[in-house]
Amino acid sequence: MSTPCEQSAQLQETVGVGSAELLHRVKVMNLPMHESASIKKFFQTLGVERFRKAPNWKYAFLTFEKTLSTEYSTVSKEIYRARFQEKKSSGGGPETLGDKCFSEDTRSPSEQLADQVTPMHKIPYTDQLARKHKKGIKHLAKLKRQMTRIPELSDVGRQQIAWAFQEGLPFEISDIIPSPDINQYRSKCDFTIGKDPEGQPTVGFLLGLYRHGITSVLSPADCIHIPDRAKRIAKEMEDYIRASEYPVYDRCEKTGVWRSLMVKAQRTGDVMILIQLNTSALTEEELAKEKQKLIEYWTLKENPTTLLLQIWNGESNGITDKAQTEVLTGDGYVYEELLGCRFRISSSAFFQVNTPATELLYSKCAEWCNIDKKKKTTLLDLCCGTGTIGITMARTVDRVIGIEMIEDAIVDAKANAEINHIANVQYHASKVEERIDVVVNEKNEEVVAVLDPPRHIRKVIFISCDASQAMHNFISLCRPTSNRFKGLPFKPTRAVSIDLFPHTDHCELMVEFERIE
Repeated sequence: MSTPCEQSAQLQETVGVGSAELLHRVKVMNLPMHESASIKKFFQTLGVERFRKAPNWKYAFLTFEKTLSTEYSTVSKEIYRARFQEKKSSGGGPETLGDKCFSEDTRSPSEQLADQVTPMHKIPYTDQLARKHKKGIKHLAKLKRQMTRIPELSDVGRQQIAWAFQEGLPFEISDIIPSPDINQYRSKCDFTIGKDPEGQPTVGFLLGLYRHGITSVLSPADCIHIPDRAKRIAKEMEDYIRASEYPVYDRCEKTGVWRSLMVKAQRTGDVMILIQLNTSALTEEELAKEKQKLIEYWTLKENPTTLLLQIWNGESNGITDKAQTEVLTGDGYVYEELLGCRFRISSSAFFQVNTPATELLYSKCAEWCNIDKKKKTTLLDLCCGTGTIGITMARTVDRVIGIEMIEDAIVDAKANAEINHIANVQYHASKVEERIDVVVNEKNEEVVAVLDPPRHIRKVIFISCDASQAMHNFISLCRPTSNRFKGLPFKPTRAVSIDLFPHTDHCELMVEFERIE
């Protein structure tokens, strides 16, 4: 078993410079969620007796009674920043990926950025689809393989997952569904405000990973997945900050004002502009003056549906829901239309970034739900977000129950139901497992869940943008009956990939699971 470890320890005795004896508590990552017994046995064979892991943890804590000699020392914040600055400027090779390491790269900065944000942009779209389809098949083959490796499988359990022991993939895999638009499809764009390789204030994307010491920002002008209007807004923001008396934010020094820009440009024509500032060095009077200047500038330039200002003086980078966000113009929302329904989108709300492809995804989901109009059916929209799936299908079922742990998303979902005159929906701001009573008490003849359900439901449509992360959910659904897992398991019956992100490695995978008889 090969796993990365994070170590935290309590200092007992100092024995010399750079060396100490420590009592270790080691956190082991990337473990299967429900294999505590077998994992514990494995560590016992290595002489580790103190072991702690909850069933739903992907990690475990190992505690060592004996002191161990270590080869690391505590690093202060100041020393860490000094190392970062050295890394940023050294550019000596693959071990120190600072901005100067790009000097040996024969690609232009625009080519470097394109390869980073759209790594498949040089591959014909038909070949991109073939790769993504093959990737989806590999995930499903991995699910099948993982099921055959469940330890201490009883005869009954083996019979319940007999599909996993069959040759090949014993269920239907449809052809991948391509995106109707392969260029300029992103409705939401998050831009960094920084400096380009020549040191000029720029709005765009980082040329690499910040943790590797890369802080240069390049314009999105040549990015094929970004819409023209978003590019124009980024350029207008760049013009504004270059004329500003305030500097752009320096991620290393943690100083400066202009930090990030978010643009939501919907198919309806609605546009949201959110500007993030670090105001720690501004007076209240200076901030008020800057707000007014921003209102006047953007009203003249774009007249967006809504303009927002986010104040964030914390160290983490990017737009955050932890910050204070103020509406400068408009009502703080943009609207999108999807399958004949209209949806309100706030600055923090999740909404798929490729609307035409999302319509194909949701239409296929509705088709697979196979609603029998002769029976009363409840649709469980679990992890429902702003309610898009449930609302688009509400008129074909008797009732929709949406559960989502993010309260702001539930506020949006309720507003969206009202906008679309949908009365047969019920939303709960909670973790799914904490509102299991709502699901268990559902009395309709047919209950169909979309995403990740309790185990007594008949059918599940699971939509995932990262099948690797969802694999443990797939396995949990299919796991045989045991003292811990009550009820009959599900089995996959069909799957399809839907491409919402052309020119990138990402793709949605939709899998139908049905309860075994």
